[in-house]
Amino acid sequence: MTMPNDVGRPLNLRASATVVVMGLLVALFIIATFSAMAWQRQRDLLHDRQSSNERLADTLAEHVDGIFGQSALVLSMMGERLEREHSASPHPAHDGTFRTFLAAVLKQAPMVAAARVITPDGAYLHSHPELPPQGVGVGDRDYVQAHLRGEVGLFVGKPIVSRVNGRLVLPVSLAQRNSQGRLDAILAVMIQLDDINALFESIRQKPNGTIALFGAEGTLLARGPMDNDLIGKDFSQGPLFREHIPKAATGSYTNVVATDGKLRQASYRRLGDYPAVVSISTLHDDTMAQWRSYVATLALIALPLLLATTAITWALHRQLVERERFERLLARRTSDLELANEELRHMAEISAHHLQEPLRTILSYAQLLVRKAGTGETAGLEEYLGFIRSGTDRMKAQLDALQRYLGVGQCRPLQPVPLQRLLDETIDLLAPRLEAAGTTITSGSLPEIMGDRQHLAGLFHHMISAILERRRPEQSQTIGVSAARDGDMWHLIVSSDNTAADFGDGETSFPLLGAGSSGDKGRGPTLSLALCRKIAQLHGGRLWAETTGDGESRLHVMLPAE
Repeated sequence: MTMPNDVGRPLNLRASATVVVMGLLVALFIIATFSAMAWQRQRDLLHDRQSSNERLADTLAEHVDGIFGQSALVLSMMGERLEREHSASPHPAHDGTFRTFLAAVLKQAPMVAAARVITPDGAYLHSHPELPPQGVGVGDRDYVQAHLRGEVGLFVGKPIVSRVNGRLVLPVSLAQRNSQGRLDAILAVMIQLDDINALFESIRQKPNGTIALFGAEGTLLARGPMDNDLIGKDFSQGPLFREHIPKAATGSYTNVVATDGKLRQASYRRLGDYPAVVSISTLHDDTMAQWRSYVATLALIALPLLLATTAITWALHRQLVERERFERLLARRTSDLELANEELRHMAEISAHHLQEPLRTILSYAQLLVRKAGTGETAGLEEYLGFIRSGTDRMKAQLDALQRYLGVGQCRPLQPVPLQRLLDETIDLLAPRLEAAGTTITSGSLPEIMGDRQHLAGLFHHMISAILERRRPEQSQTIGVSAARDGDMWHLIVSSDNTAADFGDGETSFPLLGAGSSGDKGRGPTLSLALCRKIAQLHGGRLWAETTGDGESRLHVMLPAE
């Protein structure tokens, strides 16, 4: 397909659109940068909190290991003293010398609140610093039952309320056996949970951090902050004992913990020498609250940048849109001047040639007519008068065509014009001619453009009329109208499958006056297409023709989309 001038070339992105794209890219860069900062800050906060938990877990493990170490040392010294004294003579119950020994030992172990020596049947053999009430026994305690079953080594029992002093204590016990392995006594020390809780309070992170001490089987032995309802409960089915401890003796995790059902970051340590596990945790929401505060700060910084970017982009866009509108207006004015110059050239051509030819004919036959009349001859006068009338008619037709062409004035203020409706109105107007010619018009979806409604209505009317006037008689005809977007222009194509003569190629093939321009009352296909070309040019567009290899004729019209 032949396309004149620069029609069909790739259109560069307009400056106003480029500014918008650049503004969007800058806004996306700001959003991406601050989002990356927020994401990195979240990772750093979670990592720092985990590292802090791990350090506190190590500290906690050292303290608890020290408490159990003191308890084991006291129990070992008690066992050695009992074994030495028992080998010399039977040991009397509540012996004052042994109590003095216990008092001296307990001064070396500040976390141990009391020491007891219990017989296999649960009776108190020795107790310090308090003496048990008369007849009180502890044969039902879990630590006594454990040693009766043959428990070996240090045993940490469930927290209990002491029957001697009424305080909540954590029993730590060791079996005293003879050389045959028979149980002679149960050695136990009592650690006050208030002391452990005070230790935990000094270590845990405020306000929502927690510290927990579990037995090896999952029983909660102590907790900070203190919660009497949880002490002694079994948490062996919680995520710590079910998922994490079986995999590693030490570690960290983020999970909903079993003690309070909240999402926490936790670190744990299983004590290597004693049957206990320590765990320290912080509330995940506390870390996220710090992160949300950081995000809010970032938003306060990013929002003004985004608003400034938007404002600058909008201001530049409006300036460039105004400049482009001015450039389009200037281009249209330039096109109007070029069109006016072309019209002057046509006027000169018409004056020099097209109008002189019928004038010469009229003058020549008028002179012949005068000669005949002077000689008195009458033969041929009617023929001369006929030639004079023919020349006069041709001159009148050409003047009418010129008048119609010059009558297409400048465009009125542009307004939205639906081309589909204009085409429908043109079809209704030309319905008798279309029916008589056996012509069918089909169309695709046509757009709405900014233009002069009267001129655009004339555009459709003249194009269809030019095609109808060149159709082959006695044959049906189909005219197709379609439109496609081409950059900032709409490309309209009016095609016909039955045209007696082609329209040529290019946009210079429609002379104002030429063959076919002097039809009935100054009408003709060439004049119609010259009018169409002028209307297209007044709108800042183009018109050109094309004849395909299979004989189909096409008229191409480019009109601005805005």
